[in-house]
Amino acid sequence: MQRSNDITSIATDQPRPKRPRRNVGRSRAASALILLGTGAFAGAADAQTGYVGILGGGPVYMHIPLNIKELKKSGFNELIVWSVEVNSTGDLNLNGEFPLTSAGVYIGNQTHPDFPADLAKIRQGTVKRVTFSIGSSNYGDWEDIKSLVDAQGTGPDSILYKDFAALKAALPVDAIDFDDENSYDSASSVKFAVMLGKLGYKVTMNPYVNADYWTSLVQQINNKRANTVDGIHLQAFAGGNGNSPCADWNFGSVPVYPGISDQSSAPPYLTPKQTKVAMQDWHKQCGITGGWVWIFDQIAGTNQVRKYAQAITAGVGGAAR
Repeated sequence: MQRSNDITSIATDQPRPKRPRRNVGRSRAASALILLGTGAFAGAADAQTGYVGILGGGPVYMHIPLNIKELKKSGFNELIVWSVEVNSTGDLNLNGEFPLTSAGVYIGNQTHPDFPADLAKIRQGTVKRVTFSIGSSNYGDWEDIKSLVDAQGTGPDSILYKDFAALKAALPVDAIDFDDENSYDSASSVKFAVMLGKLGYKVTMNPYVNADYWTSLVQQINNKRANTVDGIHLQAFAGGNGNSPCADWNFGSVPVYPGISDQSSAPPYLTPKQTKVAMQDWHKQCGITGGWVWIFDQIAGTNQVRKYAQAITAGVGGAAR
């Protein structure tokens, strides 16, 4: 997913549109205050319904109370917070505007002191899983992770271990999503994922191309530490347009959750009604149990949020929430 200063102007030939490194929340602050959005995921994953997620950036962490309330009651059961940047020293930052950690210490309260409480409130509703996504189509994050793993390893004395331990202690984050669209270095990614598993995180993948790489990576990680990777957020829009969870993306027992787009700049744009049909087709073909929506920022403050959650949930055979 590509970061851009305006998500409505993202070129359609880019991998997956992502939020800007700069002004991700600020650029939408005024509209978010007006739209007062929502977004989250359908009740706890069960035998019928897996994870039904929505991905969002600034409107999630900018402490807009109506957004928090809407996410809480939306019907989504997974919230994917995007996008965590990792710099060359290991510091973590959301979208270049929200510093999370520095030198192994959580510093997020300096910018958004309400964020820990807001996430806790969201999890009191339908959202049962909070996932932080690392990376985008921009170069840097995964290259920096590789360099840090190569130089320091992933033990308790490494900066990556310290920063992700600090993040875990400060925020109710359940999983880390790998949105690597440039580096594709399996050796460092396996070590990093195993480290995250030891810290108590689950790991998900967010691919759109290079299926052989991703399927091999998941197998390597789970061979090293069983059940660390427990889901795949497959991009089926923008650069992933045409992807199907029922073809080429076989991860064995690890479920694949296809993502759809709610904006025309990341085609194909699907309405909630069209989303339900797509999910029904995939469910019939290969038994998918969940899916997700790109992007909360586009539909915050509208009745579309709940409609998308209901569409995915009903489409995969669950009870519409």
